[in-house]
Amino acid sequence: MNLRLEGFTEGVLNEVVRMGIASNKSEAIRIMILHYNEHFGIKPISKQVEMAALKKKIDHIDAEIAAGKRKVISEEEFLKRHPELKKYLKDA
Repeated sequence: MNLRLEGFTEGVLNEVVRMGIASNKSEAIRIMILHYNEHFGIKPISKQVEMAALKKKIDHIDAEIAAGKRKVISEEEFLKRHPELKKYLKDA
């Protein structure tokens, strides 16, 4: 399948890749299709597919942490920065 994107849609696609959400444009399009499917409930996604996508995202985040591209903070530091979210904790 060939797909031609220009202007805004091409910019969005490039930004998804630049931000590291997807490793390339083809993957970005697949992710967007799956998101669209989930949003509109077009076709049920199996748990295996969902877990595989989640694992891939976690692996990507772990790699960014290892490369120093993401900073990990403690729960305490997070709650200092976002005290309004403390009400969502089970222990609160």
